[in-house]
Amino acid sequence: MTTGNSKFRISAHVAEIIKMAGFSAAAAKLLFALIYFQEQTEEAWPTNLVARHNPQDHFCFVAQLRELGFPAKTKSSRFLRKPVAELVGVPAVFDQLEISSNGRYLTWRFSEDFFDAMSDMNVYALMEASEIALCQRHFDGALLAQIPLHRRKRLPEFRLLGPNRGYECPKGYVPPKLTPSQVERRLRPSLQIWSNATGITFAVLLVQEGSRPGYTDILIRMQHADTTWPEGRFIKRPAAALFWTVEPLLIEAASTSAA
Repeated sequence: MTTGNSKFRISAHVAEIIKMAGFSAAAAKLLFALIYFQEQTEEAWPTNLVARHNPQDHFCFVAQLRELGFPAKTKSSRFLRKPVAELVGVPAVFDQLEISSNGRYLTWRFSEDFFDAMSDMNVYALMEASEIALCQRHFDGALLAQIPLHRRKRLPEFRLLGPNRGYECPKGYVPPKLTPSQVERRLRPSLQIWSNATGITFAVLLVQEGSRPGYTDILIRMQHADTTWPEGRFIKRPAAALFWTVEPLLIEAASTSAA
């Protein structure tokens, strides 16, 4: 396996799967890392599959995961135990995922269903391997799946919790009851990091849907130099929605002027 290319893709379908799965930050980070490493193998990610694909086994060293933002201050691989156990519990993603007995490497084999979900690249998210390290907080896995998928659109927006347009709710999905203060405390720091790094301004709407009161989903819009939001549309929201924005902080400029 070679890792010369720092860019990799995930299909829109897989981006939706990752978001709706609600993975922990550690599990999402590991999944993105293995999707990236899979791309570097000879097998890679076959596209436009006509017949079912026969997945192959692969491995990576724990040291390679540390290069993607996993804990570097310990020689132990214990930090992988919980995310591996979480991902193993989702059979539609991996047929096999295991830490070696000596803790030095990880072996994996993606499932046929996951290869099928990755094969349709008509719409995809293009991301940098360095962005995997952004998976640190509660919403970060869903953000990493959705921001690269939508940021190049003229009017980019996505649902953070519920299904995006064109996708159905997974069986058994129950809309959450959101606490606005908790959402902002968890989400704002993550969006601020994205905003500072990309120059994107985010608009966050907590929306009420259904027949009962309460906030049930988070709608996120993005604005940057290449978007073409009609005047007033970026901040337009239903009367019952809560709304706040996250703008880039000019940290470097502020530091320079202070010096």
